[in-house]
Amino acid sequence: MERTITNTATGERATYLETSRETGGARTALELEVAPGGGVPVHRHADHDELIEVVAGEIEVTMHGTKHRLGPGERVLIERGTTHEWRNPSPDRELKFRGGMTPGHPDFELFLRVYYGLGSDGELGKNKLPKRFGDLALLGELDPSIFVGVKRVLRPVMRWTAERARKRGREAELLRRYAPGERFGE
Repeated sequence: MERTITNTATGERATYLETSRETGGARTALELEVAPGGGVPVHRHADHDELIEVVAGEIEVTMHGTKHRLGPGERVLIERGTTHEWRNPSPDRELKFRGGMTPGHPDFELFLRVYYGLGSDGELGKNKLPKRFGDLALLGELDPSIFVGVKRVLRPVMRWTAERARKRGREAELLRRYAPGERFGE
């Protein structure tokens, strides 16, 4: 399995430093490179803590309504259950940081492979979401942290949509393309 994956649609690159499988479930560790202005929307991890340590550039992390800017060598721990978002605030410099999840999160590792693959294959819209609603639903099964706030009311519809996509063979197709030898939900 490739250790470095690229999402050409978002200008991001992720390198798996340690996977959940390699650490016996103890942690997942990644190094991420994020283009100027890139980032992730509001989300919340229910089952793991997230540690972010900046290697180069700056990151802006918003937690509890407060924005925190961090530079090289600085870190922040985001405890499970904390609603947060992060972004590269620079208009012209790449952000590079190490991210860790404790305990490990094999489904997130798979989520990232599929999401980056969809992006590189032109299957994300301008909003950076999958063009196919079924693909979004399958990704939501892997990383339910994307359903926070009012988006939580969509969970039953997303589960139903994911099941339909699974029955139609879309899940198997995504795995063949982006994560051969892996299975959703394991």
